[in-house]
Amino acid sequence: MKSIQAIERWITAIESSKQETCAKEQEIKAIVDLWKFADLYDNRAIITQKGEIQLEDADGLAEKVSVVTSDLFLTPKENAISKILSEIEAEFSELGARYKGLYNVEFRNPEANFDAAEILKLKSEIISGIKGEVILFKYVEHIRKLPSSEFRIVNRDFKILECTYEEVQNIIDQNYLVQPGQKQWLVIVLSAIDNNCKSFVIDEAIKTAAFSSGFEKIFLFDFYTSEIIELNVIAQIGTAIKGVPLAASGVA
Repeated sequence: MKSIQAIERWITAIESSKQETCAKEQEIKAIVDLWKFADLYDNRAIITQKGEIQLEDADGLAEKVSVVTSDLFLTPKENAISKILSEIEAEFSELGARYKGLYNVEFRNPEANFDAAEILKLKSEIISGIKGEVILFKYVEHIRKLPSSEFRIVNRDFKILECTYEEVQNIIDQNYLVQPGQKQWLVIVLSAIDNNCKSFVIDEAIKTAAFSSGFEKIFLFDFYTSEIIELNVIAQIGTAIKGVPLAASGVA
């Protein structure tokens, strides 16, 4: 990306400004989020100013796009791994004393987020590991068995949070268009560190259903896995530009 020097100047200016520390951190984060997203989306993209990127259209002409970035903080919910382990414990408890023991499951850091099918594969791996079956493991690093009078599985630090359609639509509703007459995108940023987890389960509806918004394009962007999911958008009547209602504009 050709705009790295401009980005460095913006960050230096923010750091030397008289803003509160929290405000500085948020503004710098927004620049870094946009920088990484734009580079992954199109490594020829140029950040022309804060919140704006320049791309080439189908005819090779430069077009500017206003981009709003917004962090998605998921509501606290049950760890998807805990649910899986509880299901496995119930299944093995019905098999009698053969598999009794305390199983400490260590997981590999996933390279991508989970969907419903991958969650089932993860569950199958754990079951195969406990049974001692020889398979190619993708998610399970090691299973250590200790003596116990019951069947129990321990997972100390592997946490997967579900990202739901409703949470994504809610963050969309909290953001507004900012540049009348210009293409405008919304990038919703997922961060495993900010959400205190290792990975996410992406609700299937996020990839298949439509979201209501005035933004031309909306993306769900996992900062650490670099996954970009472009959402299906239906134009919303009355989405505001700094409080000014928009006219209806059909389907994007």
